[in-house]
Amino acid sequence: NLTKSLFLEKSLHKWSTYFSINTIKAIINAPFLGLFNTLHKENEVFENPKLTQLFNRYATYNGSSPYQTPGIMSMIPHLEMGIGTYYPQNGMHRISQSLYELAVKVGIEFRFRESVTKINYKDNKATGIKTPINNYKADIIVSNMDIYPTYKKLLTDYPAPQKTLDQERSSSALIFYWGINRNFPNLDLHNILFSENYPEEFDHIFNKKSLFNDPTVYINITSKETKTDAPAGCENWFVMINAPGDYGQDWEAMIVEARKNIIAKINNCLHTDISNYISTEHVLDPRGIEKNTSSYRGALYGAASNDKFAAFLRHPNFNKGLKNLYHVGGSVHPGGGIPLCLLSAQITADLIPDVS
Repeated sequence: NLTKSLFLEKSLHKWSTYFSINTIKAIINAPFLGLFNTLHKENEVFENPKLTQLFNRYATYNGSSPYQTPGIMSMIPHLEMGIGTYYPQNGMHRISQSLYELAVKVGIEFRFRESVTKINYKDNKATGIKTPINNYKADIIVSNMDIYPTYKKLLTDYPAPQKTLDQERSSSALIFYWGINRNFPNLDLHNILFSENYPEEFDHIFNKKSLFNDPTVYINITSKETKTDAPAGCENWFVMINAPGDYGQDWEAMIVEARKNIIAKINNCLHTDISNYISTEHVLDPRGIEKNTSSYRGALYGAASNDKFAAFLRHPNFNKGLKNLYHVGGSVHPGGGIPLCLLSAQITADLIPDVS
């Protein structure tokens, strides 16, 4: 409640944000919110080291390390456990579908398969966009592309905020989509199989830019909630481990090794050979994430939050140099993940003047 007005509902890059009672309360209480401790340090209050590890896990919700990200991130487990989360009917994709349907209903036109190749500007004012088909003039332009390729691909002749673009990127992921031709009653919607050496796992991800041989494995099975997501007697497994971004590693070799380690870990927990039940498989690695989403290096959350000032260092929702150009999405304020991306859109919408 203290921080949402400052960090989640308004632009951090407008002076007006700092002249409100809620913001002043947040600033006064900042020393007591774990801002100057790491999340791991905050979580050492638990006597059981396994509990500390469980609550350290929440650093990965914004692609960071619990040994570096500030303790204020302990608000994430409070949000999940104290306030509660929701399971969208028909899955997460239904969120984007609902937004699309609402947009069409109010008269918005979509041009699918027509990629923007350039943002046009003149005299420090955005004037429109270019595609392979046409040049379109516009009063307002909103880019939901990752901030890095926005500058590097759409604004190639405009000076980029290099310090912002050079920020450490968040973690990425290696994901196995498995069709499992068996039911496992002892698994639930969300399942986490933890590494026995958490510090070493994060050292590999953020410092060595590699995969640890004992990774933490997350298994999401939506057919546990929505039976029609898999054929009768089967389950749909989303199996993910945290991974570094793409820095030119030998991903083919890393994927083979990771798959072996993941299956061994699952087998150890379920006392069976899971490989006997994998009927279909699709693999998504950081290279594919970047190709599919334009997220630089395949980062899941834009910049990492491995710094107590990270929230203030993200690119603003407006462009300081180009009037009429705005930014939304996981690489700008307030951060990555579906809830924050939606809040980013709300903040941006509030910043845009009424041009009707």
